Amino acid sequence: MKFALSSLCAASMLAMGAAAVVPIGAPLAAEDKEALKALDAQLPGDLVNDPSRIDWQSYGADMEAGSIVDESIPGGGAARRFEIKRAAEFIYTAGTNVPLTQKVSRGDTITIGFYARAVEADTDDGKGVIRVRFQQNAEPFPGFGEQTLSIGNDWAWYEATAEAEQTLNTRDGIVALQFGRTRQTLEIGQAIIVSGASKIADQGPVTVAAAKVDVPELEMPEGLAGTGALLNNPGQATWKFGGSAGGYSNRDEPAIWMMKATRFEVAEPGTQLTDLYATVPINQAIGKGDKLTIAIAARTIASGAEDGKAVAASRIQGTVPPFESFASNRFKVGDKWQLIKIQTEAPRDYTPGGAELQLYFGGTQQQVDLGPVYIFKTSE
Repeated sequence: MKFALSSLCAASMLAMGAAAVVPIGAPLAAEDKEALKALDAQLPGDLVNDPSRIDWQSYGADMEAGSIVDESIPGGGAARRFEIKRAAEFIYTAGTNVPLTQKVSRGDTITIGFYARAVEADTDDGKGVIRVRFQQNAEPFPGFGEQTLSIGNDWAWYEATAEAEQTLNTRDGIVALQFGRTRQTLEIGQAIIVSGASKIADQGPVTVAAAKVDVPELEMPEGLAGTGALLNNPGQATWKFGGSAGGYSNRDEPAIWMMKATRFEVAEPGTQLTDLYATVPINQAIGKGDKLTIAIAARTIASGAEDGKAVAASRIQGTVPPFESFASNRFKVGDKWQLIKIQTEAPRDYTPGGAELQLYFGGTQQQVDLGPVYIFKTSE
């Protein structure tokens, strides 16, 4: 991390209120499970991901990501759009991770196929650039099978295959699609990952019935309605997660807004608070003097503290040197889903993407679930 926390103050807490439930990211219905079984039966090898999901974890300080729906998109009628606004030195600085749902053992053949197109790209031929990497989504992020694909301007099916040089478990096994080294706009649709086969299909599994692709939708708690202008995407698809103090895992949580959560777990005390974290991009501009309200949905699963409450912290940080920060807070989290509300004021102007919210969960033995996070501008 680029800094250590200091001057932490208490944050106010607000009990969760009622909210309308939108069935986005909920566990698969029985008919969808049957559709995936039918898909698996017709594919070569064994299906090791859920092709009905495109709400993948994405990251990149100079990237905007969102979902699009159009019946003309092959493989389900939905896709994720990634706009990389500034090319970085390294390709892995922006990307999206497709999680595994089944274990892939060392020595197995693993293949990913996905639909994609380049809307525009700052390359000589106008084609997009995606690097595929099979890897563990935990430090030091070991992986294998790196392949760079050239993505055309029309929808097409792309594949990459490799022999697994390490075992990938369901807890943190992913296929990383990386594209941060090129200024470009990409659209990536349904992805299928199999083990035990080096080829899925020449033009994509168009003859196989695919499960419906779910597209994340904004869900606003009633207690936050009218708070102000929303500056971020509350869902976790564009967030970054990491740290060496423990582990984290993305999970479905039907009881919470947006129905997605990440569980952070620290097994041993004595770690640094900042060494297990989530990074929430702020996509809109912030002006000097703007009053901001941050609302964090969280709950404690387990804690070694006497009161049974986990300890977390937050701060807003600039994304370019000198990485200055403000609004440092430290707070406790109860054992029921709740909104932790923090109010602050911006000390200077920030361009869209020029600031991000950092949330920290290290420091002591505990398990914490993090749900959606809302960042509002409440005044000009």
